[in-house]
Amino acid sequence: MIDDLPVVVALPAPLDAVVTAWVERDLGWQVVDPAGPLRPILALADAPCGGLPWIAVTEGPPDDGVVTAQLTAGAEDVVGWPEGRERIPVVATRVDLTRRIGPRGPRVSVAGVAGGVGTSTIALAVGGVLAWGGASVLVVGGGALLELTGSSGRAHSVGTHVAVAGAAGLSVSAGRGDAAGAGWAGDVVVVDDGTRVTSSTTVLVTRPDAGLRRAREHDLPVIVNGRSPLGPSDARRALERAPLVQLPWSVRVARAGLDGRVPSGLPGRWLDELGTGLRRLERWS
Repeated sequence: MIDDLPVVVALPAPLDAVVTAWVERDLGWQVVDPAGPLRPILALADAPCGGLPWIAVTEGPPDDGVVTAQLTAGAEDVVGWPEGRERIPVVATRVDLTRRIGPRGPRVSVAGVAGGVGTSTIALAVGGVLAWGGASVLVVGGGALLELTGSSGRAHSVGTHVAVAGAAGLSVSAGRGDAAGAGWAGDVVVVDDGTRVTSSTTVLVTRPDAGLRRAREHDLPVIVNGRSPLGPSDARRALERAPLVQLPWSVRVARAGLDGRVPSGLPGRWLDELGTGLRRLERWS
């Protein structure tokens, strides 16, 4: 079964809420905003949905007239809820799930103002956003980054590229510094540079604490990882400018790292917020 599939649910209430809960809980898919940065590649809907491949979902078994009308309108299949819901992942495997967003730059360097601020998680999330958008992405970093993906036992040597489960197009490798990712034949290299801030750093990561003062010393876009103890207004004052984004603290983010399932286990809404911030970067525009 396909995991972590970004989908739109465009159905009338209350069916929309029931279907959303089921696909997130039972299928492990991510229900996203069609206008958000994590672009959907499939819709569960009652009508054509923004040019996406779509599965028509009806309340109860559809009659022959409804099936004919929905298939004529372009649906991949027509599924009656809840009786036919187990067919949804089966139909999804037949759909062309080609990702529609291309890369925005050949190299992205993510650094933190200190250790333990979430730099590796952010680097992998950036790689996931780009990979789910259609790019072939390599994320390069140290042992902590590899552990977050569950790849530490397979990607311990520099130059060894290991595919990341649940994120088609995303691979990880050991390495850091200016030579990291050399020879990668894909679209984008994302480098987890730890606390190494250089002239090539793309984005800086900090917690919402005293690290904001250190981040203020650098003329770089800043991602604030967490909203406690300092909220958005306090963070803005400490930085003396607006961050790219201030991400929420999430148990699911922590659990994904513990289980070695970053970025596939990260919450869709959390990724949406990160992607919205990244789109403010010039190279993402």
